[in-house]
Amino acid sequence: MGRDQFTGRDAVIDGWRGISVLMVIIGHLFAYRAKDMYPVEALNSLGLSLGNKSFAIISSLGTLGVCFFFMISGYLITTLLVAEEGKRDQINLKAFYVRRAFRIMPAFYVYVIAVFFLGRSGLVLIDEEAVLRSSIYVCNFSAFSCSWWLAHTWSLAVEEQFYLVWPMIFAFAGSSRRSSAIALLIALFVGSLFFAPLGSFIYIMAGVVVALFAGLRERLALIDASWAWILFAVLVTLPAAPHSVVKIVGPIQPVLIAAVLFGTLFGRSPGLLTGMLRSAWLNKVGLVSYSLYLWQQLSLAPAAWGGTVTGAETLYSHANIVLAFAFIPMAITSYFLIEKPMRTIGHRISRRLTDRAASPIPVELET
Repeated sequence: MGRDQFTGRDAVIDGWRGISVLMVIIGHLFAYRAKDMYPVEALNSLGLSLGNKSFAIISSLGTLGVCFFFMISGYLITTLLVAEEGKRDQINLKAFYVRRAFRIMPAFYVYVIAVFFLGRSGLVLIDEEAVLRSSIYVCNFSAFSCSWWLAHTWSLAVEEQFYLVWPMIFAFAGSSRRSSAIALLIALFVGSLFFAPLGSFIYIMAGVVVALFAGLRERLALIDASWAWILFAVLVTLPAAPHSVVKIVGPIQPVLIAAVLFGTLFGRSPGLLTGMLRSAWLNKVGLVSYSLYLWQQLSLAPAAWGGTVTGAETLYSHANIVLAFAFIPMAITSYFLIEKPMRTIGHRISRRLTDRAASPIPVELET
């Protein structure tokens, strides 16, 4: 699968991370920051409503990118849990949560604190309730309440809620975890029909199911490389399709994403798409994708969002062009100074907890 023997990272996974965050950036750039620059009318003049349709595609790229992130997350977390159980014959939940906390929270809270102080200084408009909602990971249930500057943390809320629940189910379900995963996936699908925010968890659980079922992975490996291109094109262009088509294809979007993502990951006949995913530059983007996702929100704001003024005009007034790209050095700095060292510390503490749990010291002596 292209896994680096020294770092343990998979090039195809990192490539998809890179594509996913680029979709978010491009989508936010043209749907919000540079919306007036997109030539909708000029393209419409060519016929077939090209301007409206192409804008619908571009403005939806961010959501599609996040769906790929979700499925990658579900697959990787479950794969790591399976590997840990295979190696140690048990799951150390405390060690798992330490790794997740050090992986996600330091960079996240640095961004939230930065936004909070920008708000206090009057450079952006944000209330303390939005900061609180984001800080406790509930923005996926808060609609516009988290304001533009923290709105993207809805996806992190989805992942943190998943991290909180699924590892415990995995650890305690034992031999019934496969049926538990299928039951949870079905429950989420049915629940999403009545409560839309649950739909995001379907993508994560789809990744979980792929990680648990070897037979499913073998079937996904049979997908021809050319089909991956076709299915990816369908996913990207779906927002511009007629409503009748969207109504039919929309519900199976998780299946299409799984076919594209895992078809390229497990594929036995690598094609052009797989080669592109393994490219060094895209892997570097994927490496810093989390920090890029956090900080792009600060550079790509609209003047108003959800019917509320954001304060972007004040923030960008003296360095509009510079700030449009400021998220790139911010993200790189965040990765090297916060994300990477904190992740290393988290793994170090996690190993100590795991080794301690595996030691023959009686439980009553451990304090």
